[in-house]
Amino acid sequence: WSLGLNPPGFLMELESMQGYVTDVYASVVEDLTRNEQHRFIIVDQEFFRLWWDGVASAKQKLQVHELVAQRRLEFVLGGQVMHDEAVTHVDDQILQLTEGHGFLYETFGIRPQFSWQVDSFGASATTPTLFALAGFNGHVISRIDYDLKVAMQQKQGLQFVWRGSRSLLAQQEIFTHVLDGNGYCPEGFVFQDQRMDEMFTPSDTTVSKDNIQMYTEKLLNNAWERFIYFQTDHVLWPWGCDSQFFNASVQFANMDHLMKHINSLTPNTGVFLEYATLSDYFQAIHSKHKSWKVRNQHDFLPYSSDVLHSWTGFYASRSGLKGLARRASALLYAGESMFTRFMLAPHGLLDPAWALQQLQRLRWAVSEVQDHYAITGTHTPNVTDMYEEHLSTGMQGVRKLMASIIQDRSPAPGTKGPERGGHLAMVYNPLAWTVTTIITLTVDFPEVNLTDETGSPVPAQVQNSKEMPSAYDLLVLTTIPGLSYRYYIIRPMRRAQKDTQETGPSVDSTHQFDRRPRKNHRQVARHLVHVENDCYTVFLDKDTNLMHSIWERQSNRTIRVTQEFMEYYNHHGWGQESISDNSVFTPNDTAKPAWAAVEMEILEGQLVTEIRQDFYRTVNDRDPTYTIYSRLARGPPGADGELLCHRLEQEYRVGPLELNCEAILRTSTNLNTGRVLYSDNNGYQMQRRAYKEYKANTIARNYYPMTQSAFIQDRQSRLVLLSEQAHGVSSQGSGQMEVMLHRRLWNNKQGNSSDDLTLNDTSVVHSVLWLLLGPQTLTRDLGPRSGVVLQHRPVVLIPDLSETTQVHPDFQQQKAVTLPPSLHLQILSIPGWTYNLNHTKHLQNLQKGHQGQVKVDFRRVLLRLHHLYEKGQHPVRSQPVTVNLQSVLRGLGSVVSVEERSLTGTWDVSTLHRWSWKIRDGHQHGGSSDRPLPPHRGPNITIHPKEIRTFFIHFEEQ
Repeated sequence: WSLGLNPPGFLMELESMQGYVTDVYASVVEDLTRNEQHRFIIVDQEFFRLWWDGVASAKQKLQVHELVAQRRLEFVLGGQVMHDEAVTHVDDQILQLTEGHGFLYETFGIRPQFSWQVDSFGASATTPTLFALAGFNGHVISRIDYDLKVAMQQKQGLQFVWRGSRSLLAQQEIFTHVLDGNGYCPEGFVFQDQRMDEMFTPSDTTVSKDNIQMYTEKLLNNAWERFIYFQTDHVLWPWGCDSQFFNASVQFANMDHLMKHINSLTPNTGVFLEYATLSDYFQAIHSKHKSWKVRNQHDFLPYSSDVLHSWTGFYASRSGLKGLARRASALLYAGESMFTRFMLAPHGLLDPAWALQQLQRLRWAVSEVQDHYAITGTHTPNVTDMYEEHLSTGMQGVRKLMASIIQDRSPAPGTKGPERGGHLAMVYNPLAWTVTTIITLTVDFPEVNLTDETGSPVPAQVQNSKEMPSAYDLLVLTTIPGLSYRYYIIRPMRRAQKDTQETGPSVDSTHQFDRRPRKNHRQVARHLVHVENDCYTVFLDKDTNLMHSIWERQSNRTIRVTQEFMEYYNHHGWGQESISDNSVFTPNDTAKPAWAAVEMEILEGQLVTEIRQDFYRTVNDRDPTYTIYSRLARGPPGADGELLCHRLEQEYRVGPLELNCEAILRTSTNLNTGRVLYSDNNGYQMQRRAYKEYKANTIARNYYPMTQSAFIQDRQSRLVLLSEQAHGVSSQGSGQMEVMLHRRLWNNKQGNSSDDLTLNDTSVVHSVLWLLLGPQTLTRDLGPRSGVVLQHRPVVLIPDLSETTQVHPDFQQQKAVTLPPSLHLQILSIPGWTYNLNHTKHLQNLQKGHQGQVKVDFRRVLLRLHHLYEKGQHPVRSQPVTVNLQSVLRGLGSVVSVEERSLTGTWDVSTLHRWSWKIRDGHQHGGSSDRPLPPHRGPNITIHPKEIRTFFIHFEEQ
């Protein structure tokens, strides 16, 4: 029998957290130092790092090093936070794991091998793949559907080998343990310092001779209850929860007394207790050599804690924070590659240490917001403010860094620069593909002269700004090679130019359509107007001002497509048990239309046609509650314009909402889908979601997270929605797909009110979706790439200009970095780690009292490549791809060496040997040992469908 314990893992404001971690970590370290039999595990690195860097004494740090070396203090999971698994993107999950693992390896020379992912609201099938790639041998989860957990308990099915990817299968499987229904907070064993009682969980009575029999029976009964759920005689009994271990000596002293008594009864009870870490427990399980059931790529989403509480509301809670987090991540991605490219080339006076600091600050901010109580929106308003401040400050620093790089590389004295009142815009493409797209610049003059860095005119159009009445949107068609940038010079057109009839960007025509009231009955559309490009014709109904249908050229098929905003209402009475809140979605009834009238405006130009639809809550409202801006672009023919042509770009302005309503965009079609929806796990893979009927709360339990994409389809066509940020998505009817965009709630639950966990979100949110429509062969090809292009659109920077700013007369475009279409450059960065890549030498350096090298190695580059396609998804894109990294990266510099690493960079994969687990087909499997091609250090690599491969690239000094 094993007794494990975990530390508290809840979110607090920084002020409270400082006192919290000081008490917990100082107390635990002191107790473990005095008591050799005691054990403790630590999960989140953010709290620990704040204590380590700002509070811990030199003596405490030395004690921690000793405890870690003795394996009595164990770091599990090891990420910056315990990330949410529903609404986080795979790139951000990897980032926060990399941040935490880099700190642990650099500081202690350790690499976590077990997860403790017990508090996320559901479990994603992406996670076992990532954790296997990181070198983990065991995975612990807890929050899965209550009824499924009961069924698994009855069948002793809470432990299994999980193959999270249908393409990778056994290659990246992981042994998974689901905590039973008792969870990780056993009641009745909180022996807390009394000074914490008012703030946290009240203490239980101290163990004494008068009550030890009561405690003995309680613990043994609980342990026996757990025992029958599992297949071995080792029971994981987690001890520790939110608010415990402020005074570890009190906790341990009581448990010591109780354990000693219970172990004295072992001959009669057959039960023996010992303190254990997760490593101890999994080693005990592994040593049994049992055969385990295999679970396939299905996830554990959504999560319902009981019949009335489906945790699907948080998919859209605090939508503004979700959007900011993804924009910050995208900016960080661009800043990382731009800085890497800058450092690998001869450069000017930019301070590399300052530059790295700007990136590290945003890495921290993006990592911490992935926490399961952060990006989910299940926290207090002032904590939201804290996250937004950290993200905004980090973004400001990275933008400043990128602007400094521009100035260092910037156009030197030569030809005449922008005139007074003009602008110089730099547009950077952070992807390793050539991207053709439309960028939007805001100008304050309607007649524009636009040229590129060579002085040549650029295709563009100007129109009234959709957000600022006194400004104008300048839409620019740009084609930018991979990891490269373009300059644009924007000037107001001079009178002489007007006199010579020189033409600048303009809008060809604008059509206004009067406000139309909503009709309660469907009628035949008699007055249609259409807009088109080379791929789509979009028909709009002038009688309703709503979209009517879309004709798609490749299939020559017209699909009925209508879009409208609807709302779920939550007007619950006092004392009602089931109420929507930050986490839970519990609608009163089906969704109702949220608008009474619609106005429409169509702006047609040579490059873009924009449709603006304003939805008014009442016929006489002055301001719309909802707006859709739809853009259909006309790009260049051929491959360069393929992605741009095959999408309808939509931006939504939503709010402020009325109280206790949840706003959705419902897209209805005549596709025969049978209420089957497909939505993504973390932007990594798709899951099939067939509609299910339940005894209660059926609407909410058929909502799923949509981190990046979702689609519906019939035998001929597929309708895809690609998202910039996380939302909730559902298909409540055949041919329908609805996306929850925003929520505003207030309820009278005592806990929510006392903790200020109301969701009275009065903000206006701006969300972006791209709509793709076509035959499955087309959308299977374009969908994955378009999703990446949406996540990482070109970054527009307008540096501060002086009257002396000039444009270089001999501008030379950078050498492009281009990958095949199936491969995505998931990261290109200079991590800034100082540890020695040789593990033995790194440990020797730590023993000598210094951490690796004195200086950061700015020639050590972290490269991660991701094959976007599933096996069998597409006849061409799903094939293995072989690339020569020396050739691909020639635009950055001369590659000296290539070393393949684990997902977070801390393992040389040639030394990573994960445990093998026997499965019920009689075979032994062992993670990375079954890789299709063995890792090697040469420049030629082959990447198979859905693989994520990580490398250290060393470049030659220039």
